[in-house]
Amino acid sequence: MSTAEGNKKLGWVVALLAVAVLVLGGLLYLRSEEKQAVELEKQALTIELADMKADLLSQMGANDSLNAFIQFETQRLSGLIDSINTVNVENKKQLTAYRGRLAGMKKQNAALVAQLDSTNAAYAALKLREQMIADSLNAAVDANAALSGQNTGLRQTVEKGKQLVIATSTVQAVRIAKNGKERKTRRAKRTDQLNVCVTLAKNRIADQGETTLYAKWIGPNGKPVDAPEANIAVVGGERSIFNGSATVNFTGEATEICIAAGRATDAPVELEAGIYTVAVMTDSYLVGTVAVELK
Repeated sequence: MSTAEGNKKLGWVVALLAVAVLVLGGLLYLRSEEKQAVELEKQALTIELADMKADLLSQMGANDSLNAFIQFETQRLSGLIDSINTVNVENKKQLTAYRGRLAGMKKQNAALVAQLDSTNAAYAALKLREQMIADSLNAAVDANAALSGQNTGLRQTVEKGKQLVIATSTVQAVRIAKNGKERKTRRAKRTDQLNVCVTLAKNRIADQGETTLYAKWIGPNGKPVDAPEANIAVVGGERSIFNGSATVNFTGEATEICIAAGRATDAPVELEAGIYTVAVMTDSYLVGTVAVELK
């Protein structure tokens, strides 16, 4: 009788253990499924964020300011991806919060990409216009150089003969101290202004009276050096910016005039060493050029 009761109790213990094993197995299976679901959701979120980063990086271009902003935004997205990868089953509710934020972020990112695309297009158009102006000025400078040896022939043409030309010239690079005083320099990086003095050749058939002369810097790369935004006029036959101007009362005799050709006060570009050319022009034609080498 005692053996039967012992077997019966043992059977109950085995049954309870079997149930416990089944329950534990079920819990472990559910835990595994839950962990897999979390990993899949993390993977989906990181893929979407990576796509957003790729959209932003595709807008990288020649505009350094925009590139810096894009890098900042992509670093922010990278930080978000890293935080998502740290989420585990215990704090899986954070994934729900990330998923809720992601919808709004995708809309903002799409709008930002569209704005960057539009800004890059406008920047490209601006650079193209700048290049066109530089090419036009270079063509005028080249034409003046090519024609400098044909002065005899040009004098036979009345209109050409009436144009002012440079007989002699000097140029001095200066930096502007905080107190406003000018300090001579030969260093490109320290140059704020070029003081150009030219002597206009004697010309008895030229129009007499007041004439405004404009000065434009041309860098070693053939492109204009940044000028104050307010300096806009018809220069050399087209409306463009200039670095400095002065008015001369020409009487037909040799006349000296000096022009302070400055850079933009907030010029972000650091000048490089090389030969800089200053084109001196009236509102309709090129008078001549002056060159200076900055170290």
